[in-house]
Amino acid sequence: MKTYLFRSLLTITIILMSVFIWQRVLTHMEAKSQATASVPLQEQQGADAWIQEFSYQQTRSGATKWVVMADQAKVFNDEHIVKLQNVTVQLFDQDFHKEQMHITSEEGVMDTASNDFYLESQDEKTIMTFEAGYQVLSNRLTWKEDARQIRTEDPVVIQGNGLVITGTGLIGDVDKNEFQLLHNVRAEVSSP
Repeated sequence: MKTYLFRSLLTITIILMSVFIWQRVLTHMEAKSQATASVPLQEQQGADAWIQEFSYQQTRSGATKWVVMADQAKVFNDEHIVKLQNVTVQLFDQDFHKEQMHITSEEGVMDTASNDFYLESQDEKTIMTFEAGYQVLSNRLTWKEDARQIRTEDPVVIQGNGLVITGTGLIGDVDKNEFQLLHNVRAEVSSP
């Protein structure tokens, strides 16, 4: 009688454990398929990795030179590029102690071999905001890491402190804090 009771309890325990394990496996598979479904299948193809809440830092001697953050990143290892959505870039001063410039853009592409990046916005402008409060607005901007320069060939608006400057094309040396509009430059000053 004791053996029969022991076998019955053991059988019930094994059945309950099997049900629990199957429930956990099904829940895990369901969660995995939902995570995959958040990125359209055609966009997943070709990418080596998809990263939510992407962050990439460039440092020198332990100090941060710049940080690129994005809501989503699609990584292509063989091409050494990362395609970014809803991008924020922080550039730090020469001593790498304080933020010198903050850039926001709808999308971008970063070259992980050269650390250059290209930012572009379709609906809103790509915006560079300086610590002094000035803003530079354009549809596209390119960062060249080796020269630490911002460039664009597109129309540009610089605004701040009652000053609005428009032009086409821009080259900016971040370390010298010098920015040059290339063509069709026009300035307007408004009184406070």
